[in-house]
Amino acid sequence: MTGLAVVLVLISAFAHASWNLMVRRSESPELTNWMMATTGALLASPIALYLLFTNPPDPVGWWFIAGTVALHIAYFFTLGRAYKHGDLSLVYPVARGLGLALIPIIGVTVLRETVSPLAALGILSIFIGVVMIGSSSGSGLRVWLKPKTLIADRGVVFALMTGVLIATYSTLDARGVNHVEPIFYMFTLTLGGSLGILPIIGRTYSKLEFATEIRTRWKIGLLGGAFQFLAYSLVLTAFRLSPVSYIGPFRELGIVFGVLMAALILKESVTRNRVIGAVAIGGGALIVALAP
Repeated sequence: MTGLAVVLVLISAFAHASWNLMVRRSESPELTNWMMATTGALLASPIALYLLFTNPPDPVGWWFIAGTVALHIAYFFTLGRAYKHGDLSLVYPVARGLGLALIPIIGVTVLRETVSPLAALGILSIFIGVVMIGSSSGSGLRVWLKPKTLIADRGVVFALMTGVLIATYSTLDARGVNHVEPIFYMFTLTLGGSLGILPIIGRTYSKLEFATEIRTRWKIGLLGGAFQFLAYSLVLTAFRLSPVSYIGPFRELGIVFGVLMAALILKESVTRNRVIGAVAIGGGALIVALAP
């Protein structure tokens, strides 16, 4: 990884953990997540419109945009549901950790990138971290040996689904930014995702609840929207500088930020398994990022 890519992704990791913290603190995580995505797109719209007229996407780029919008609609839905049923210190590491572990695998098998033995060791550490954190609730390590128990923990299930989506859209987007300017790409996926998820969450929440969310938490929406847009825009830019097999894992250092925020700000109970898991994921991320 280049030095600039490292700096961009470190800033992104902190911003990503921060907006996830804001979503988890909300009494209506799905509404807050939707509001952040919408305001993030609105804040970036002047720049996006400028890029549209000065450097529009090529025909292939529009197909990548359509694909990432569809994936992000699903991502916004599963992430909101995960936080509705699970703690930040559980959902954030499992979702990001699984996505982290799958990205290099897809990068090697689909994009024909290469991963060194040292990087493979880091990926193994990440999987161990995911198992440790996922086993910190319910029946402990036995939860992974009993599929019915695992499915019963809805926070874990939606977090795992989110992780798969993260790996899928990250791999797609690493190629998409070769055809579309990163900021415009982020604008379209954010706006498309927020509009696409609206009919889905509209079945759960009334118009009054939407109005109350906007009226009472608009400042959080603006700040979180800015963090949300910044976090992934920086990653999309980094995709142009280094392989996705390395950028994807390195950005998951945000998991460490997330667990720390859960303990220090939300006062969540961060068990020994969660701490060990977060350390394993963070250490694995560093190994993968620094491996040749």
